[in-house]
Amino acid sequence: MKERTLLPVALLGLTLFVYSPALELEFVSYDDTVYVTENARVQQGLSAENLAWSLGAFENGNWHPLTLLSHMLDVQVFGLKPAGHHGMNLALHAVNVGLLYFLLAWTTSRPWPSALVAALFAVHPLNVQTVAWIAERKNLLSTAFWLLALLAHARRRERPGWRWSGAVVVLAAAALASKPMAVTLPLTLFLLDFWPLETEPPGRGPRALRYGRELTPLVALAGLCGILTLQAQHAARALQTVDSYPWSVRLANATVAYVWYLGKLLWPSELAVFYPHPGPTLPAAQVVISAGLLLVLTAAVLWKGRAIRFLGAGFWWYVVTLLPVAGIVQVGSQAYADRYAYVPLVGIFIVLAWSAAKAVESSPPAARRALAVVCAVWVVSLSLVTRAQIPFWHDSVSLFQRAVDVVPDNAVAHNNLGMAFVERNRIPEAAEQFRSAVDLSPWDTDARSNLGNALRALGRPRDALAQYQKALDQKPDDPTIHYNMATALVDLGRVDEATEHLEEAVRLGPGYGKARQLLRTLAERRAPTGR
Repeated sequence: MKERTLLPVALLGLTLFVYSPALELEFVSYDDTVYVTENARVQQGLSAENLAWSLGAFENGNWHPLTLLSHMLDVQVFGLKPAGHHGMNLALHAVNVGLLYFLLAWTTSRPWPSALVAALFAVHPLNVQTVAWIAERKNLLSTAFWLLALLAHARRRERPGWRWSGAVVVLAAAALASKPMAVTLPLTLFLLDFWPLETEPPGRGPRALRYGRELTPLVALAGLCGILTLQAQHAARALQTVDSYPWSVRLANATVAYVWYLGKLLWPSELAVFYPHPGPTLPAAQVVISAGLLLVLTAAVLWKGRAIRFLGAGFWWYVVTLLPVAGIVQVGSQAYADRYAYVPLVGIFIVLAWSAAKAVESSPPAARRALAVVCAVWVVSLSLVTRAQIPFWHDSVSLFQRAVDVVPDNAVAHNNLGMAFVERNRIPEAAEQFRSAVDLSPWDTDARSNLGNALRALGRPRDALAQYQKALDQKPDDPTIHYNMATALVDLGRVDEATEHLEEAVRLGPGYGKARQLLRTLAERRAPTGR
């Protein structure tokens, strides 16, 4: 009984100690602007009007009203002081650590392996992105509701009835309303039944029919959330087409991604905020080796998974929960992301912790002590790596400089580092980064436009105009590029051509206020003055 009290306290202390430097981090220009610092709705705080808005809002290619309300609450309490927002992220991570421990300790009656799983989850460096990035509030919030839904499910197995079944549905809906990745939650309830509960739905009829009745409302919620998410991503133009990423490319990258996360679990080095998608350039040997390793692991689980139930439950938890973000449905241009491992790696932590516990059962005392030391050293080592990783998230410059340093050919990181330099008025350094981004990704009109803006700020409007023209050739219906062209033409004294581009910008973007204002300014300059 004493250990059941001390272990949660120790886990809380470990989590707070490891992540305490996060309270000194700033907002970053990567999505924090969309969710907080430049979101007028969020900055208004909680209100009935904003609650109604959040239910229909597609912010940053997602439908997640509870996440938006969470950010509103932070602004209402902390204003725009980043420490409060980071503190809330840390508090939610600590809650998730505690919920994970209590779920496993309660359902298995094994506090020590449960504590090891929770400790690995608490301090693993792959989770730094989720905790240190304010924009990843959605991941923390969704996971909290996810774990609460699992706890409610375990409770309804003890006390069947509509109350706990209703609680599962409500908590699952809250998880989905925080982040759409929770669409796999119904399957994790089934895995919890397989191990450690080793039970099934009560009632009469075949097991499949009983599961069908029980999971139908959850599957319906997941389907609805999936439809809303696809609409949101389509509206944000984040969903990649098959022309951009053919199915062969998606399947190859997903295969490598499953092994990449396992590798980073064991050796979490060279982590970055963004890993560019390799497209068709992914080496065939890497795909074949990854596929072979996954086949071997799957065969081993199929062979031993029923006899060693934690092995099957943990492995399939990893496979199932990673599936929505493995890249088969490609959103954005990343190959994989640290934050995607937050929930999936819980399954692998379970496999490792219970394998260690199983080995201890049949080992002499000396071997048990040695294994305990190995586990402790691993947790401490991961804690130190995480503490060292957190400062890279201090600000936008340090974040993207890290990505540029550790991930080669990273056009997105170069472009974002350039924007971070612009915010600090370090224009020559910004131009250098934009140039690198354009060299790596010549079709990226945003990077090319940013390079033009930097060149114009450096007093080189002719060079800026050349970059704008190339961007316009690639994207002729972009009002912003037409506006940029106009500014460079004005600098060069070519007012008539500038006016044509401004008129086109207004036609393409009727609400483009800057273009309308510059048009008025140019018209006033050319208007005759009376005496």
